Amino acid sequence: MKNEQVIFELQSQSAPILEKLGDNQVMDFKIKDLDISEGIHLGELPVKGRAINKIMKALKVRSNFTDFSQKMEPADWDIVSRKLKSAEAETKLYAKIIKDDKGNPEIVDVLKYREKANENPENFKQYFDWMCETLETSEKEYGLKEFRFNPKKDEFEIILLDEVNRIDVFNTNIDLWKSGDRFSFNGLQFNHAPFFERMVCSNGNTALEYGFGADIEHTRYSAKKIQSVIQKSLGFHSGLVNEQLSTAVQNLKDNNVSIAEFYAYRKFFEDRNKDEQYNGLIEKFFNDSHFFKAYGLNIAEKSRKWKSTANSGINAYDFFNMLTYIASHPEEIRVDRDDRSQLQINASNLLFKKELDLQDIASPIIVDYPRHIIMN
Repeated sequence: MKNEQVIFELQSQSAPILEKLGDNQVMDFKIKDLDISEGIHLGELPVKGRAINKIMKALKVRSNFTDFSQKMEPADWDIVSRKLKSAEAETKLYAKIIKDDKGNPEIVDVLKYREKANENPENFKQYFDWMCETLETSEKEYGLKEFRFNPKKDEFEIILLDEVNRIDVFNTNIDLWKSGDRFSFNGLQFNHAPFFERMVCSNGNTALEYGFGADIEHTRYSAKKIQSVIQKSLGFHSGLVNEQLSTAVQNLKDNNVSIAEFYAYRKFFEDRNKDEQYNGLIEKFFNDSHFFKAYGLNIAEKSRKWKSTANSGINAYDFFNMLTYIASHPEEIRVDRDDRSQLQINASNLLFKKELDLQDIASPIIVDYPRHIIMN
């Protein structure tokens, strides 16, 4: 059996984690069940992290709304919190419950409740069983590229790479790619994203480029939907995926990125530069002084529409190569691991963008159109 090794690795690495997760759970509740006084609680369970942000979103207020409790008298805040809850009292949510480092249960995530939900939202073992069963008879030969488990989020990330098949996007035997599948899931969501791995330099470095995937909430789809996604992705070769990749790469080759697209990726690092750790990276790879010089005006003052029609002078495939180089060379360019992973995904958004800003637009030319007398 050609996938025997990867099946063994999936089973052996998941087994001890699944055993520890036995006590974790998902439960549904209504907004009216919450205690919004000192922090947010559901009974004895404290609400933490992104769960707070999602509850505040359900209440249609800012994520830091509960900070006002420190500025008001307890009696006044009690009135405010009760009125706030009453507006969405019957809204149902799922709560993801895990244990902290000291073994105390807490709510770390929530998801909107839908009446279609008819089964236990958490069944990690079943997902691994479906993966292994599909790999036993798969047409593809996989290797386990990465197996990660985030205990703070109760989230798995599994990356499987087709080790045999190659995609020659330009038919030059130079730009060769492999395909694979990334699965990430916690007790509330299941995400699948096929990806492509290509050589990004002569020393053998590679970068993942994510393609079209499926993001499945347990509250929307049955387990059969998730099983179908696993079986279709791991079981069969898809010529369509190869064709989509070749078309996407050629599209980048044929176009430049706009100044707006350039700034979108510069902003990625600016938003994460709170400690100024990306100052040097931004200056080296996202230096916009060339635009100010070429256009002879203050680019920063121009509208989003103007920027989306302004040519950066950078070929889109070259720009894409630069992004994946940054994301895949941690020894040379220091970028946080989570930021590198997200940059890989964002670079793939450029690769598979339905239409680049400067794609299929008229070239700037002078038209000698004759004036009619009535135009005077």
